[in-house]
Amino acid sequence: MTSTEKIITILIEVNKVIKVNDRIYFYLRKTPSSNTTLIKGNVNILIDPGYNPVRKIKSLDPLTKEAGIQIKNIDEIWFTHSHPDHTGLSYYLIQEKEMKIVCHPSAKDFIKIEPPIRGLLEKEKIDEKILKRLYPANPEKRKKIDALVRWIVKFYGSSLYIGSHAIKADDCFSDGELRNGIKVFFLPGHTNDEVGFSLENILITGDLIATFSFLRPAVLNVPSSDIDDAISSLEKILKISPDLILPGHGNCSKIDINLVKEIHTQTVNLRERGISLINTTHSFIPYFLNLQKILPLFTLRIQERLALLYIIYKSYIKTEN
Repeated sequence: MTSTEKIITILIEVNKVIKVNDRIYFYLRKTPSSNTTLIKGNVNILIDPGYNPVRKIKSLDPLTKEAGIQIKNIDEIWFTHSHPDHTGLSYYLIQEKEMKIVCHPSAKDFIKIEPPIRGLLEKEKIDEKILKRLYPANPEKRKKIDALVRWIVKFYGSSLYIGSHAIKADDCFSDGELRNGIKVFFLPGHTNDEVGFSLENILITGDLIATFSFLRPAVLNVPSSDIDDAISSLEKILKISPDLILPGHGNCSKIDINLVKEIHTQTVNLRERGISLINTTHSFIPYFLNLQKILPLFTLRIQERLALLYIIYKSYIKTEN
């Protein structure tokens, strides 16, 4: 049995907190929270503390108990990206003990906004240039679409901000840097501020890849998602070729490099078919209806189907430049 096969066996046998090895502990958590990873060492690092407005930091007890440390032993908090289901618990952790918070440079400006929901609305908005391209002579329609998108983002995001507060980052990552023996990779696509972390041929990611019982494209479900960036990031992951990927959501035992190849293929096909639809469609409604037909029936939530209209159109405009 190879070392990777041994890891996979362990992952399947353990319920929620998974000891990947002596340094890495993966906490498989229920939605709406993200998963959380703890890396032990000379500097103890908590990646994506997650979200739990009721139990607050007590929700991390299974993880710290399995790892044999306490909250006071954590030195740094790292974010894979700025969405509240990954970051929300940080505020309560730094009330217990001073911890260094590190994130992508683009995430720093959004997580410090108060109230936090305003930061999400600022980040996840439609590009005015694209609205003008769609409706150059109709500013009222542009306003209505912008208002609708803001309502959708607020509707889905507000519940994740219950009990949340602004967070001040102390430092920012650089793409490709080596920090505390951990290689840092920028992996935009789901958002423009997603970061991945690699050590011992294990890659810790955010939401670019989700694991379910079926295959699907990369996770592109918010206005800031970019399908071209997602494809480039998936190619970067394929080049890294990790033995194991610890995702922001879902069970890590379901991810191997062949799954990443399939996700990459599906994402490329989605972009090509979507752009082809735009080239053969001359109004919004036919484009919307036909796009729904090419999307996997059971893999995408309604906000994701709506977001892809905009995301694919962004990609289409790039092909013209």
